[in-house]
Amino acid sequence: MKKVIKKESNQFFYLLFLITIFFTQFSYIDQEVIDWDESTFFVISKYLANGDLLYVDYWDGKPPLIFIYLGLAFNFFGSSLLVGRLAGDFLIFLNVILIFKILDKNFSKFVSVSSSLFLVYLFSYKASQPTMTEHLGILFIVFSFYLISNHNFSSYYYLGVLFSLAFNTRNNLAFACLGIVIFLFFENKIRLNSIFKLGVGFLSPILLMGTYFYSKDSLENYIYMLVQFPLQNSTFRMSFSEVKVEIFNKLNLDQSFSIELVILIALIITFLYLARNFSYKSIPNIFKLNFIIGFFITLSIIAGGRLFNHYLIQLFPFVAIFSAYGFNLFNKRRYFPTFILAIMLVLNFNLINRGFENLLNYETIQLNYPTKQISETIKNHELKNKNFLVLENHIIYLYNDDITPFKVVHPSNLPNTFRYKEILNSLSKLQITFENEFDLYVQTKPHYILCEVECTLYISQEFYEENYNLLVEIDGVKLFQRNG
Repeated sequence: MKKVIKKESNQFFYLLFLITIFFTQFSYIDQEVIDWDESTFFVISKYLANGDLLYVDYWDGKPPLIFIYLGLAFNFFGSSLLVGRLAGDFLIFLNVILIFKILDKNFSKFVSVSSSLFLVYLFSYKASQPTMTEHLGILFIVFSFYLISNHNFSSYYYLGVLFSLAFNTRNNLAFACLGIVIFLFFENKIRLNSIFKLGVGFLSPILLMGTYFYSKDSLENYIYMLVQFPLQNSTFRMSFSEVKVEIFNKLNLDQSFSIELVILIALIITFLYLARNFSYKSIPNIFKLNFIIGFFITLSIIAGGRLFNHYLIQLFPFVAIFSAYGFNLFNKRRYFPTFILAIMLVLNFNLINRGFENLLNYETIQLNYPTKQISETIKNHELKNKNFLVLENHIIYLYNDDITPFKVVHPSNLPNTFRYKEILNSLSKLQITFENEFDLYVQTKPHYILCEVECTLYISQEFYEENYNLLVEIDGVKLFQRNG
């Protein structure tokens, strides 16, 4: 195996990772809406590419970098679901390459390739298929890991910049940055001068973006998003019983066979084996750094009080590094490297095959997106001066320029005044919304209402029966038209 796989053959593996990522991610291209957050990112980024102002013209509860990244992608390649998904695939590819390079300096080629393919498999989970803030934010943490793993590391200013970029993508990644600083402290790699450089680096992107928002007279909106909103949002927490249900679901314990449970048990056994003779100085640096980052990200998820599936994306690169230590334990066993590589390829094969089929049928797939078909349907109607209410599937705003969303774009924010009361009050002060905006809009009886499974979550069935007719329904997505 070592004779077949040489150090000089990295370009081949980069190509292997790129092809595998493309097809495993394309396996879900037939699903138009996977996560409402992704649809929100696409819609707002489309408007940014058209010149609108973030946090003023359109608002969502995420820091600015995901919108800037997607806005640039849409500006160069056009605003479409395909471009948005491929932009996410590119982030996954960069994460996998960096993890591979980290591992390649510390393990055999077999271990590096196997763990990288395992990471591709983790990224292929449904919750990781849409383009999310986790994909971009964790890239900055992984890049920080890569810089620190170099023995001659001294780029504290650039490390601070990476910390800031991560924080401006996902606020909870401040925990990961703190973990890295603690690691550097214990390794005696940080001094007062280093802290100063870190601080200057951290402030540089914030000052740059702050200057931009100040020039647009919206600095207060940016500061609210970066500081106050995360604290308000963390007050809504899952109960202990809800967390237990989420863990049960994520491990697929209701199935006769759970590969997630097998992976978790294997990782725990690996950790216990490696820690059997615990001595901090004897533990390799990348293992210590990997453990600390993973621990602090887990802590940030717990501190946030929620356990949504896509949160776990942030842990995938560090699970992959951890798996490398497990593979390395058996590296010298005969046939084991070939066996593990075969397993990694088999794990990805079904998704690759499905992705290939989707690629061949993509033209038909994208024409049959339910919301896109409804968008095409209403283009035959005169929409000028017509009110449009979207309760779900707000990806329709990406397709249709004749309708526009509320300034608060995510469809679950405005109606849920109980959960988001404090946040909506703050947004009212920033003149992004006003009290009871959703209810008042519903009372005007908008000409059209688009929904799927939550049609009656905030609007009564009687309201539909008295005022609306079902104009069209495609794969469960409904468009109601007002009577008269």
